[in-house]
Amino acid sequence: MSYQRPGTVQRTSGLSIVSLFLAVLIPVVGLVLGIVARVQAKRVGSPTAIATVAVAVGAVLSVIWTVVIALIVWGGLTLFTQESPSGEAVEIPVPDSAKSVVLELTAEGDLDAETLAAAQGVVERHATQAGMDVLAVTATEGDSLVVSFDEDTTDALITQFGQSLSAPPANGFSQVFAVVPGSGGQVEGYDEMTPSCTDLPFGSARWNELTVVCDDTDETQYLFAGEPRVPGSDIAEVTQSGDILAVTLTSDAAAEFEEWTGQLAAQADGGQIAIVDVNGVLSAPVVRGVIAGGEFQISGGGPDFDIQETAERLRVLGAGLTFSVAGAKVG
Repeated sequence: MSYQRPGTVQRTSGLSIVSLFLAVLIPVVGLVLGIVARVQAKRVGSPTAIATVAVAVGAVLSVIWTVVIALIVWGGLTLFTQESPSGEAVEIPVPDSAKSVVLELTAEGDLDAETLAAAQGVVERHATQAGMDVLAVTATEGDSLVVSFDEDTTDALITQFGQSLSAPPANGFSQVFAVVPGSGGQVEGYDEMTPSCTDLPFGSARWNELTVVCDDTDETQYLFAGEPRVPGSDIAEVTQSGDILAVTLTSDAAAEFEEWTGQLAAQADGGQIAIVDVNGVLSAPVVRGVIAGGEFQISGGGPDFDIQETAERLRVLGAGLTFSVAGAKVG
């Protein structure tokens, strides 16, 4: 029972007001203070409406905050526990006697089925041209390729295979600095001979300040200075018609290519541009005139020319495809 002097006005306690304020900002604290304020108000006969509201608001918002925090924590745990390219070897269905390398593929554009199939051909050729016995090149989920080798393949060669794919010396359109025989040759301004193509199992290497790249037959070496002037990823489209490949560059690259070929065509003996990928030199024509519009053609240049293979290599270049070693099964 409470006693109140006649004519006095009942006042809401300060604790009730504070509890309502905190119920909005810090629901759990506001809920607790609201309960305390309500008990105290009832004890002294003060109004309990504000304290009651604080309890209700604090309880509702506490539940909402709890759900939101739980969802955030669950989402974060899901994100960080997803499988990521951590460099660990992937379990693969290859023979027990096989050695293998897992390659992750990254493309500047969409990595569609056609480009993935072309990448498989490029990777297999990269290994076989070095004399490696490839058992299979298998595409897996997550834009990866598993390359399995015969058990007699040395671990050192497998390591070199992965490194040469991950960091090719040249990829795109480069101006030819010099041309020498595949067995090695003398380059003006340098005392030593270039390395023989037989000593370059993957067809390319850095030599002094230059890049040496062998052609597909290992009969000719092309030397380049600096980075490609037009990246391979500037190839917008490759179409095949009979024994001819039509190549179209992006609009920005087309303008650069027109200026570049104009400069070379103005030289007395012309200039030479080579298209280079991880497997070597695809084509190295002498520029006789300005190539406008970013369109040119590649046609068969001999019995060793494989138009389908060349088209695949150009598509891989155009996709801006890069390889990285995610794991290996060796030893």
